[in-house]
Amino acid sequence: MGKIKRQFTCISIDAKDEFAYLGTRTGDIIEIDLTKCLFKRIGPAKRLFSLGINVISLLKSGDLLIGAGDGTIAKITVSNMLVKAEAQVMGAVTSISLTADSSHFFAGTSKATLYWCNSDKINPELRNTCHYERINDIAFPAGYSELFATCSINDIRVWNANTR
Repeated sequence: MGKIKRQFTCISIDAKDEFAYLGTRTGDIIEIDLTKCLFKRIGPAKRLFSLGINVISLLKSGDLLIGAGDGTIAKITVSNMLVKAEAQVMGAVTSISLTADSSHFFAGTSKATLYWCNSDKINPELRNTCHYERINDIAFPAGYSELFATCSINDIRVWNANTR
């Protein structure tokens, strides 16, 4: 790769095993031609994703879906390495799981939140939250075992055992 030095954090390979797309700690994407074992290009143009790229997935359309350390989820066109759509979520994006047709996906974050997104416009919908720090205590009210509360470092949650 010549003078370009990067630490890679994630990889996605296209269906034909021709190209590999690697996410880096500096927040850019490296494209490698696997048939010739050569560096092809770096992108997106004039843009770095803050706190690095944690996860990268290839959509059936050929576009890339990335999750960054600053909570950015972005769709990037492979042909010109430009950002098509993006959204911000709470916490660093740690996982992306696509549906079979890659029209939607779940995105998990470091703040224990789970988002449901469509792959076209990337409008995240919060689906679930949890404690993301240790649980310090649990309490049950006297004579009512269906209800309980948990407390963590950053929040207190009240749960109904019948709805879980």
